Amino acid sequence: MPRFRTIITIAFFTTVSLNAQPQPDVEKEKLAIKQAALDYAEGYYEGSGERMERAIHPLLFKRGFVTASPQGEPFLVFMNSEMLIEAARGGRGKVDPDKRNISFEVLDLNQNTATAKIFTVQFNDYLHLAKVEGQWRIVNVLWRPPAQQPSANPEKERVEISKTLTEYQDAANTKDADQMKRLIHPEIIRRAAASAPSGGKLILQDLTGETVLQVVRMGRAAIGKDQPQPETTILDTYEGMASVKLYTPTSIEYLHLAKQNGQWRIVNLLKTSLQPIVAPPK
Repeated sequence: MPRFRTIITIAFFTTVSLNAQPQPDVEKEKLAIKQAALDYAEGYYEGSGERMERAIHPLLFKRGFVTASPQGEPFLVFMNSEMLIEAARGGRGKVDPDKRNISFEVLDLNQNTATAKIFTVQFNDYLHLAKVEGQWRIVNVLWRPPAQQPSANPEKERVEISKTLTEYQDAANTKDADQMKRLIHPEIIRRAAASAPSGGKLILQDLTGETVLQVVRMGRAAIGKDQPQPETTILDTYEGMASVKLYTPTSIEYLHLAKQNGQWRIVNLLKTSLQPIVAPPK
């Protein structure tokens, strides 16, 4: 199976040297990320397919964390870029500007990937973005409607999330695919942002959940005992959703997690081997 091994190696271990590249202007990058997020949210509320198309990557994965009834268990629904662009263009989501209640925050960024959130009157969204050919575009979304009754114990959720992330790394290091299967959503897409073999263009390389499990079985997701283990930062949580960062000196992973049936599981993942703009939080 040499070809399969090559694909796995590319998706998990592609590295890009930044030694010769100048450090970007962080505030300028944050403004560009904000513009992409506003094109996404305002584009929908304005009925602008053009703004939506400008904001999102053609390979967008958007998962909605919704319930069928107020007491129902949350489940995931999926939208791709074409569905989202046409939904905006159709104008079905139009909302007057003074009623949109838009708030935005960049949660973290590095050379070519970032994570952010944009909360509005109808949808609260966690975003993963990649800078492709000089333009920030949204590649992953996890969203839910605004909660009617906020969680009574957000600190308990953070403890649960931390436990899940520890188990996630343990499963990778011990080649325990059964444990990993409990921690990732069956429809997870693990994305790696890396330079194309033919040049410097940033491309997305995706692994399905089944491939992730095979990689774990083969030990290719493990970090050696002599290597730094990931530093985990819970960037933000909101009512059964979370945005997380895993940092090592050679890679950054941004994760979206969702809580279903009492279990936190990883839904979206974006990994890059590019070095961060700023040092990780202490």
